Amino acid sequence: MLSFFQRNTEDVLIRPLTIDDWDELETMIATDPIKNLYASEHLERFGLPTPSTLSGQRQNYGFMGIFIPVYENAPIVHHGVELAYGNFETERKNTNTRKPYLPNSERMSQTVKKVTEKLFDKITLKPRRPIPLQNEILEPHEKYSQEHSATFFTMVGAFWLGSNCVPIVIPKEYRKHASTMITRSIKYISSIIGDAEDVLGLWELLQPKAATPLSVSENQPLLYLDPQKSLETFTTQKIQPQQKNLDVPAIKENAVRWARTSDRHSLLKASVAMFIEEVGYDPMTRDSAGYIQRVEEYIRTGRTLVATNDDGVVIFKADLGLAYSDLCQIQGVWLHPAYRGVGLSAPLLAQAIELIRPRFPHISLYVNSHNQRAYRLYQSLGMEQHGTFATVTF
Repeated sequence: MLSFFQRNTEDVLIRPLTIDDWDELETMIATDPIKNLYASEHLERFGLPTPSTLSGQRQNYGFMGIFIPVYENAPIVHHGVELAYGNFETERKNTNTRKPYLPNSERMSQTVKKVTEKLFDKITLKPRRPIPLQNEILEPHEKYSQEHSATFFTMVGAFWLGSNCVPIVIPKEYRKHASTMITRSIKYISSIIGDAEDVLGLWELLQPKAATPLSVSENQPLLYLDPQKSLETFTTQKIQPQQKNLDVPAIKENAVRWARTSDRHSLLKASVAMFIEEVGYDPMTRDSAGYIQRVEEYIRTGRTLVATNDDGVVIFKADLGLAYSDLCQIQGVWLHPAYRGVGLSAPLLAQAIELIRPRFPHISLYVNSHNQRAYRLYQSLGMEQHGTFATVTF
């Protein structure tokens, strides 16, 4: 396979990540586990392939890494953090285990130390250069290239490439390379989603060659709820008295529960209604079988919460769209239009959060900035902005 390519050690490399890159990818994800929850869940679910399995791969798919050459006597830059060489001993540890959530300052200090140790270890042990793989993108790297030969390549960025494209870290100077890889590798993607700076930077480069998107959401605040935040004010709030002006079937005080198979027909209707309101088209017109399967899978795996009225109709729902370790991201929050405007959203969502917390104490979600009603609801529950997402939907 390598005979098809002429490569040298002075190029920037983008290639599929393999199991040999596991530690570097985990370290990159750990710089912000809330923002990178999609990557964490997909790494746990799909893992990374062995290098030998990629020889028969016809297109790039999965986790992609961006590598740059490191030259003798050149400073090493990793994830935007400049690291100095040091004389310290490194201790190898098995890092293929779940890592507990750490506060930002503690997590960042451990991350920087770990990356420094890894890079210093690489210099002393002279690790092998990543093997060029099919459809990779290589571009000249001018600095130090004429005076020095590359010692090895180090990973400075990564993204997920599949039916969705999700940046993890894409340094600005390598977005062009990433966009070229995406254009060459995937004929169709349903969305580009993630950190707003990376997504919008990629979209600017992809737009001339991409299909016309259904929507471009440029400002989606990523909100996070501290595990110590008390929701007692909302969970003890009476629901029934607020329904006195509603000519609809009543709902119980502690109405929210995990969805059951008996809810699937009503839940499907609620999910479709939520999708149409949020995205702007009916998902049943594109892939009805796939959407039905997703709703039923969420029920089966305990990732959907609902509240029903006395007639058994789902009037509230919320999904665990992403979940890994002790973190999750809530998606698909919806309240039946007939029950809106009387203060039911906050207590119902608070009940849902209290059911989620024993499994996933660190809860996040993102919302379109123009949806001020939802944004104020989440703020009232104590959620604070952690970052900003953007989504391009096709």
